[in-house]
Amino acid sequence: MTADVSITGVRQEFGDFTALHEIDLTIEAGEFVVLLGPSGCGKTTLLSILGGFLSPTAGTVKIGGKDMAGVVPRARPTTTMFQDYALFPHMSLLDNVAFGLRMRGMSRRERNAKAREMLDMVGLADQAKRRPHELSGGQRQRVALARALAVSPDLLLLDEPLGALDLKLRRQMQDELKAIQRKVGTTFVHVTHDQEEAMAIADRIVVMNQGRIEHCGTPEEVYLTPRTLFTANFMGEINTLKVRKAGQGVDSPLGALNLEPTNGTLCLRPENVGLSGQLDLGQAVLQDMAFFGSHLRCHFRPVTAPEMILTANLPQGTRLQTGDQVHLYGNSPVLIAEEAA
Repeated sequence: MTADVSITGVRQEFGDFTALHEIDLTIEAGEFVVLLGPSGCGKTTLLSILGGFLSPTAGTVKIGGKDMAGVVPRARPTTTMFQDYALFPHMSLLDNVAFGLRMRGMSRRERNAKAREMLDMVGLADQAKRRPHELSGGQRQRVALARALAVSPDLLLLDEPLGALDLKLRRQMQDELKAIQRKVGTTFVHVTHDQEEAMAIADRIVVMNQGRIEHCGTPEEVYLTPRTLFTANFMGEINTLKVRKAGQGVDSPLGALNLEPTNGTLCLRPENVGLSGQLDLGQAVLQDMAFFGSHLRCHFRPVTAPEMILTANLPQGTRLQTGDQVHLYGNSPVLIAEEAA
């Protein structure tokens, strides 16, 4: 099963502190949405409101068209999966996955059949008799996911479920999580502070900051065309230059640039700074360079603005040495107007 979600004017106050400021967000049925932002931005508070663990100070939440006001967590068509998987250590994997179905009064035969189906879906059908302590972190994560999906929720809420895994395993589980969501079709709302994780799994990313939504869009939109300076900086490394209107273009620390006349900030991702391109950034001196496998991460000091550093990710095989002077260019520039910055 799956359901859409409508959040309208949701505000959450804790005494004098406002954790959420009039949040408006619509999530389509079957969509994988990631709430992304730094600690304290309000993403977990919003997830808790969806799950019924908090009642908003103001606003409405509808799941599948039904108003959730006053509906307790156990009565909602939701399941929440936390970073601490909270598996029962004394139970087998089969019994762990079947636990929610047992609480709903399903017969042993039916719930065990459903639990085996869920374990098979996450690749652990042959481990059904084992206990959680016998599993790796990634396997326990799969069991927790199977248990959450066994009760067929309309909405699955995930609170940083991959945070305890190491980098390699986390990336593997990102792929698996996305594949499972596509298979079951359940609406997923996933909280994380990891930008790469968000881009790997989300249909849409909701970037949050200080209790407000900064940007909501596809991973491509949020990364390539950020609407605010916060989003641009939070979504990864970026070069920024203050610019001012100057005739038919803008003036910058690097000189005149042929861009739309705007007062604001020019943003260039490191992969969009190189030795060729559409935007002339002038001469620069290579300060240092490091090999990152897929690219060379270089720091350049512009000749016209020696107090600045421009970061560029250059292709493997680029032949440069510290102290070399080159001509830099930019591609896919993003201008964020001053009022939005």
